[in-house]
This record gives sequence, structure tokens and C-alpha cells, in this order.
Amino acid sequence: MRRKRYSILIILAAIIWSTDGLLRRHLSGLPPTLIVLLEYIIRLIIVIPWIPRFIPEFKKMTKKDWGVMITLGIVSGALGRILYTAALGMVDDISYSAVVLLQQTQPIFAVALAAIILKEKLTKRYALLGFIALVAAYFLTFPQYAPTFISGNGGLLAALLALGAAAAWGSGTVLSKIMLGKLSYAATAILRFIIVVPVVLILHLSLGQTYPLSAISPTDWFYLTALALTAGIASYLLYYKGLQHTEVKISTFAEFAWPISAALFGYFLLGERLTPVQWLAGGVLLIDILLLSLSPVE
Repeated sequence: MRRKRYSILIILAAIIWSTDGLLRRHLSGLPPTLIVLLEYIIRLIIVIPWIPRFIPEFKKMTKKDWGVMITLGIVSGALGRILYTAALGMVDDISYSAVVLLQQTQPIFAVALAAIILKEKLTKRYALLGFIALVAAYFLTFPQYAPTFISGNGGLLAALLALGAAAAWGSGTVLSKIMLGKLSYAATAILRFIIVVPVVLILHLSLGQTYPLSAISPTDWFYLTALALTAGIASYLLYYKGLQHTEVKISTFAEFAWPISAALFGYFLLGERLTPVQWLAGGVLLIDILLLSLSPVE
């Protein structure tokens, strides 16, 4: 496989990620932290046989490497997943398509973090495109022009949760790229799974979201297992393999397979219909972030 073709793996991972929301919505009756905790535990159980193979790589990691990896696990692996799950759980306040499209603000946060960590200078073009993206995200969330929280609707909270997840995952792209220079793609993915489990467990217990395992139905366990296998293990192995050999700006472009396929799923499987304002705002948002992703940051 030639180097430029590794982006195909990222496209495949993005298409798999677009099914994540469909599966996760069926678990809206469970606490978000519990959903994330159980899906990561299932992932970890599945990959346990392969962990000894990567121990030599883990032993070569420096304190700085561990710091980056732990931050990646906490911010992107745990918080990002919990925020996204919480947003999708508010099915009566915001559409599935809107949550997914708001995720496409991710490059804004990725480029901003790259500027902070790598000391890259942001251009006026980036600032303008970033502002346009935020305006488009506003009208995507509030097609009636006024914030829905005025009428007591939870749309604002759901949108903020989705944007928070985008910020967490945007930072995860930069941190993952750093770690892929230190570890193999499979070692990076597995270590991420290992770190996230205790982090989410602590968050779950600290929030007091007690929920008996006996109350989880067989159907819920099916969706949890499906999440762990598809949107978890399979997608991250593909994504990290592709990202290891692909520039961030190219990987960001490849990830647009996510909103495209998610919008199709939302249309054909959920029967969701966006308003003309949301279609326009969503189109502007995707085009804007595509231009932003391909723009130089210094």
C-alpha cells in the first residue's frame, strides 16, 4: 500500500464511527459514564491476549510519553466519549444529524491545540474560517435563530455537550499523532483502552451514577458489545494505522466520511429531516472546515 493510500483506512474508520451514534442512542436509558465504562471494559477483555506482545514497547516509553498518553486517555478517550454519549442521549432535544455535524468542528480545536503545543502561528484566514464555522454551528443548532434554552428546551445543553466532545476529540488527534511517533498503531490503541477504564470508573463513582448491572437488559448488552467491537476496536485500529502514515490535514479531510454517512443513516434509518436553515448551515460548516483543514496554520 502506497503511503497516500493510508487515508483510505481513515475513511473506513470514519464510516464505522458514523454507526456509533445509531448504536449509542439505543442505550439512552443508561447513565453515560456507565455506557462508556462497560464498552471499554468489553474492549479490554477482548484485547487482553494481545497485551503481552506490546509490553516491550510500553517499557521504552519515557515519563513524557506516559504523560501524553494519560492525557489522551482522560481527555479524548474518557471525557470525549462521555460528552458525546450524553449529547446523543438527549434525543428529544437535538437531532442525531445535528450532533454528528457539530462534531465536525473538531478540526478547529485540533489546529488550535497544535498551535499551542507546536507553537504554530495561526493566520487571519484561520481566524475568519473559525468564526464562520462557529456561526454555522449556531444556526445548525438553533434553526429558529433564537437559542432554544429560552423556552426551556435542552437543545443548548445538548449542543454544548456535542461541542465539548468535538474539543476533546480534536485534541486527541494531536496527542495521538504525537504518540504514533513513539508506539505502533496497535500498541497506541490498546494502551488507550487500558488507561480509559480506571479513569471512567473514577468518574462514574464520583458522580454517584449507581445502576445495577442486573438491570441491564440482554438487548443493552448486545449494543454495548457492538459498540466495543465496531466503533471501538475495529475503527481505532484502522484509524491509528492510517493516521500513523498520514498528515493531520489529510486525515481531517478523510474523516468527513463520518458526517456524510451519518447523515445518510439519519435520513434512511431514523427518518430525520433537517430544516432548510440546518441544511444550509450544515453545508457551510462542512465546506468551511474542509477549507480550514487544508489551510496552512503558519
